[in-house]
Amino acid sequence: MKRRELLAVLAAAALAEVTAAQADESPAHYTDEVALPKPNAAGTVSLEEAIARRRSVRRFKPDPLPVETIGQLFWAGQGVTSPDGKRAAPSAGALYALELYAVSAAQVMHYLPHEHRAATRVTPDLRPELKALALGQASVGAAPVVIVVAAEPARLSPRYGARAQVYADLEAGHAAQSILLQAAALGLGAVPVGAVDGAPAARKLALPHGQSVVYLIPVGMPA
Repeated sequence: MKRRELLAVLAAAALAEVTAAQADESPAHYTDEVALPKPNAAGTVSLEEAIARRRSVRRFKPDPLPVETIGQLFWAGQGVTSPDGKRAAPSAGALYALELYAVSAAQVMHYLPHEHRAATRVTPDLRPELKALALGQASVGAAPVVIVVAAEPARLSPRYGARAQVYADLEAGHAAQSILLQAAALGLGAVPVGAVDGAPAARKLALPHGQSVVYLIPVGMPA
């Protein structure tokens, strides 16, 4: 191959890499929106029993979770629970720095708390790549659904300044525990995974600029 042709090939390859990287960093476009079944606010398992049941479960059956189950987990983490818009998990100044997503084999769902709906988009299976960004933890790749807790600290910055990141992380912990207790009450297995490379995971999921992944919560029927 002549030098000029080789340079042209290399330039085209470099452009393709840049384009791919830019596409990977662009916020995702959700193509559909679905109403989630009304959450159940009167379960048969007491809070005390759910606390006693909660254990980290890392092995799951492959059975997909019904949409009403995913909706219930979303609601436990960020659902609106009062007429004035307050949510299930506390937030500094009620500014709500979190966003919840559910990643399955064929799609990503983004929870919309005020409507109890989910925006959806069809994707390749992103769980193996999330697993790689979580130090190869098998539970992330094995669970039928991975709940993603993402934070956008900038929502808190105007009021709390440098403390915004700390408060966003605390908020993520509150929401994650609610999701884990809800999973226990539903007879599901779940495990909180904090060892995740947050910014690359956000890019892989094509989250909006400013959001970073704080927690991954693999969920499913225990194996």
